[in-house]
Amino acid sequence: MEMKKVYIDCRYAEQKKEILNELRKNNYHVAPTDNYALCDLYIAFDKIDELLLNSLGNHVFKVLVRQEPKVVVIETYAAGHTGKFNHVIDVGKIEIGGTSVINWPQDLSVNIDVVNGKSEKIVMINSNLLSLSKAENYSLRRQVAIEINDLDLYGRQWNNKFRAKLLTLIKEVKKYRFQIHNIKIYGLKNYFRVFNNYFGEVEDKRKTLSKYKYSIVIENSSDYLSEKFFDAIFSGCIPIYVGPNLVNYEIPDYLYLQAKPDLSDIKEKIVSAKSKNYSEWVNQVKIWSMDAKTYNSWSRDLFVSKIFSNIATLYQ
Repeated sequence: MEMKKVYIDCRYAEQKKEILNELRKNNYHVAPTDNYALCDLYIAFDKIDELLLNSLGNHVFKVLVRQEPKVVVIETYAAGHTGKFNHVIDVGKIEIGGTSVINWPQDLSVNIDVVNGKSEKIVMINSNLLSLSKAENYSLRRQVAIEINDLDLYGRQWNNKFRAKLLTLIKEVKKYRFQIHNIKIYGLKNYFRVFNNYFGEVEDKRKTLSKYKYSIVIENSSDYLSEKFFDAIFSGCIPIYVGPNLVNYEIPDYLYLQAKPDLSDIKEKIVSAKSKNYSEWVNQVKIWSMDAKTYNSWSRDLFVSKIFSNIATLYQ
């Protein structure tokens, strides 16, 4: 098979480094190039570079990999941008209308060394982001942080200075200046509040989670499944999960409590989580993590190969 030259373009520099390392270690019948003018295949991860896209010839097969939801990176969902690509792959979503999807790559290592002595409090590790999109779940995170009494809160940007939050708001409003009808004002609720149960950012999310038995996990929006759920269960936290219906991802329902994006339902699911036999739940997590089907569906070891297998069905 002829070796194709591929140019990788990523929103996050660390991911580009990881993908290039994987391409150099394994044979995907492509040769990475640092010069996009020489490529036959262009793959963008959560990134829209209009000048570059417009400079690529028609002979270049262009692929957009969308890992972030629309509430995080709105430009990757605009028809004017997606129309410039030959193919779009959505990560972490359910297949709808013939879209190409692959699961979010996960670290499947289990770190549950201690079963006894864990805190009975609830932990939530999420960023306090702002979106005026109707699909956002950030305002629900803030409501949970305020209303759940025995909750320890970690993450980024919770108690930022007023000026920093105001600048974020201005930037968010500008994103929707031509789409006022899509703005959800409720997304601003409690954004400027100070959170007294906030314990700061964490360097190692799983290490912090491993100190607790229960975690509230709220996706940025409920249209995709990210790493947050897996970080919780593999750190020994029974997750009260707000996001897409996990039944659609074939994840056993005994591993989690699925909650509606509603405070009262989240509180009910916390009660249910605390009624579970924790030691039994830990054993179920370990068994599921070692299942070959789990590995084939979720392991980050297979992420790059799945992308190229997906592309190969269309591009030769």
